[in-house]
Order: sequence, then structure tokens, then C-alpha cells
Amino acid sequence: MTNRLHFASLAALLAALPIAGCGGSDALATPDCGTYAEAPEKASGVVYVSASCGARDGDGSVERPFASIQQGIDASVGGGAVLVDAGTYAENLSITKPVQVLGADKAGDPNNASIIVQAPSAYAITVEGASDVLLRGIIVQKPEGAGIRVQKSGRAVIEGSRIEGAIAVNEDGHGVMASDNASIIVQRTIIVQSEGAGVHVNAASAQVERSIIVQSGALAGIWVQNALDEVSLVGNEIRENVSAGISILGSRAIIVQNQVKHTKSRAPGGVADGIRVLGDGVMGESYVEIGGDLPESTNMIEGNDRAGIVFSGERARGIIVQNEVIGNADDTTRGAGIWVQSKAGTAPNDDQSVGIRIEQNRIEANHFLGIGVTSGARAIIVQNQSINGTIAGDIKVNGLPVKIGDGLGVYAGASAHVDLNTFAGNARVGALFDGSASTCVLTNNTFEKNTAGAIIVQNVNGAFDYGDNKGDISVDPPVAPILSDPSEL
Repeated sequence: MTNRLHFASLAALLAALPIAGCGGSDALATPDCGTYAEAPEKASGVVYVSASCGARDGDGSVERPFASIQQGIDASVGGGAVLVDAGTYAENLSITKPVQVLGADKAGDPNNASIIVQAPSAYAITVEGASDVLLRGIIVQKPEGAGIRVQKSGRAVIEGSRIEGAIAVNEDGHGVMASDNASIIVQRTIIVQSEGAGVHVNAASAQVERSIIVQSGALAGIWVQNALDEVSLVGNEIRENVSAGISILGSRAIIVQNQVKHTKSRAPGGVADGIRVLGDGVMGESYVEIGGDLPESTNMIEGNDRAGIVFSGERARGIIVQNEVIGNADDTTRGAGIWVQSKAGTAPNDDQSVGIRIEQNRIEANHFLGIGVTSGARAIIVQNQSINGTIAGDIKVNGLPVKIGDGLGVYAGASAHVDLNTFAGNARVGALFDGSASTCVLTNNTFEKNTAGAIIVQNVNGAFDYGDNKGDISVDPPVAPILSDPSEL
């Protein structure tokens, strides 16, 4: 059961504008000017800022607030708070000391964010080398490069804020970015229509929790590369992004309670994966847990145009446990609900076991394949209650049209241990092994009402362990044509 917040619709969020002088129930209204948050109890000092009635010669008091947020930051002491009235601030912010920049809503609801930053230069808000920074209740509109950039060992919490329409500059264009040994915690924040990634993490640490990240135009909704420690992605809504909902490269991550939906490609037939995990000799090792042993860990991975989940590369490891993987791969892009490829799962886990563990998931109504394992990859596929209803997709093999719609496809030297699963109602067969390793095991599974039969095994050298399967069982002889290696997603 997810704990994510149920925010208003995206259209309403983009249309809503904060009303100057209005705040949440924890706001402090003064008889002089503005509406402010209450001062944090442990703040070492407080200054006030108001766009509507602050002055260049203000002193930061509630009676004579500063006119700009940067004035407030510069005047604050380490550990202090800058309380900002609702309004529009046409400035870039540079934060190099421990400070809190707070809008009036203490609850941290992005719908009540009231500080609008319209930066005239690239990188609207930069946190550099400072720890214990809190940014709450800020709207950053159309920033160039990034809405909020945290770098050079900076440490920042971003809460109850919105970043809208980040514009690409050079290789950036991200809603929030962290690099160079920085650390970010993004909570209850909305990031929409970034031209790069919604959240971009490179050589840094990150937690992203209960946030909405939508319509990023390149890379991914969340992009993580060479993270310093385990990245935590919990309870987020990640949808309608381009290329990937979440990309993990050479990093460790735990992904639970998220909705990852409707990823699109840049061009027809292009890359469009819900969650993509890459690990090889260039990017480094990735270990990612998608879901977990507790029922409340479930992710919903649905309607992504190419694949729901992809593990790729000889140094990609991890688990896919107790998730809903529904309706991924459209009828024009060859894909799968879950795809394990390019020697993924061959590097030993901490307990020296090998194989991507795919367990207790519901894998239904995906195009082409429910699960694909190919190109020397290894998977342990056990106790999935449904690998069902795979929809046939049209491809050509040697110029001949072929329909593929299999619950499981294991190809090209790949290996799979398949035990205690249910394969039902798939458009072609329940399980196909074509050129797979002879070490595959297929035991104790149930096959029901698969259109062309239960199992096809062909081009496999050596013995093949069928075990004791049950239900609507048929083992067909080799058939052709069959795509011998659909590994190049």
C-alpha cells in the first residue's frame, strides 16, 4: 500500500498561481507587511523577505523586510532561517552556508508553494559546499540548466516545491541536479516538463520520496549515475517521461512504492523503458532492488512503450519482487514486461548466487514477451502468480511476418531457473526456449490456455530439464521461423 500523497491533477497544478499574502495554517501574518512561516524553533536567527513591500535598505526585520531572497541569505547567520513572503522574485540564488529558505506553508504541500523564482541566469538556485540547507515552498519557473543545483559536497533538502519547465543548457536541463559529492533529499515536490531529467544525480547521493516527476523530455524522469551510496526512490509518481522513467547506471538503488507509467520514446520505435538498470565495465556495477519481500513495497510499472523493466550488462544485478508489471511494450516496439539481457545477472551477488531474481510479481498483458532473458543473461523466475495474457506483436524474421506473444522467452545462451509460476492465456506459448543454455530448469509450473501450447524448446544443445509441470501441457517440436535473438532492445 503506497504512502504517496494524492496531489491535484497536473493541469490544475500548472494553472494554479499562489496568492500574495496567503499562507498555510502555520503562517504568521504581521500588521506591517506579508505572510510568513513561523520561525523554526532551533534557528540561530531569522530574517524576513517580501517582494511586495521589502526594500533595498531594509534590515531583514519583520517591520522592514528585505526585497530579495539573496539579501536575506547573505544577511543570515549559519543555521538561520530566511522567511519569504509570497510573491515573484526575479533573481538567482547562491547558497554557501547552512540556511533554511521557507515559504509560508509549514506542511510542505507543493500546491501551497508561494515563492516564485524567475531566474535571469542559468542555474536558478545553487547550493555549493553547504550542509543543512532546507528549501521549502519554492516554485522555480523555466530555469535554464537546472531549477536547483546542489554541488561540491552541498547537502540540501527540497520540500514542498515545484520546478516547472527546466530549459536545456549545454548537457543540462534538469529540474533538480546533484553532483560532485553532493547529497539531496527531494520530498513532496513536483517536477514537470524538464528538457533534461526531472532529477539528475551524478557522483552524488539522493533520496526522492512522495514526489511527482512528469513529462521530462530526455534521459529519464530520474537519472542516477555513479551514485556515492544507495539511492532511495520511495512512493513517487513518475509518468509520461521520455526514454526512461528511472535510469540507474553504475549505482545501487532501492525502488519501492512507485508508480512508473507511460514512458515515451523520442521517435517511433525508440527507447522507452519504465525502469532501466545498466551495469558493465564502463559504467560500473549496478545493484538494484525493485520492490521487496513486504507487500507494501510494490511498484506499479504500467504502459511503458518498450519495456517495463530492463536489466542489461554483465555487472547488472538485483531483484524484481512483488511488483505489478502491466501492459508494457506497445504494438509497434519490440519489448517485454521484464527484459534481462546482455549477461545481466552473471556477476555474483553478495551471497555468491547468480541471476536476476524475478519473484512473486504480477506480469500481465504485455506485448511480445511477459519476461525475456537473452544474450547470456541469467534469471531466477519463481513463484510469480501470473505471467499471463501476453499480447502478440508483429515482427519480421528473414523477411517473413511472425507473431510473438509468449509468457517467457529465453534466447541466445541465456539461462533461466523457472519454478512454481503460472503461465496462462498468452497469445502464442507459455514458455519458449530458443538457443538457450542447456542448464535451464522448468519445473513445477502451471500452464493454462496458452494459444499455441505450453512449451517450445529448440536449438538447445544437451539435456533440458522439464521437471514436473502441470495443467494444459504440450511440448512442441522445433518450429520456424522464430526470432532467435531479440536481445537488441
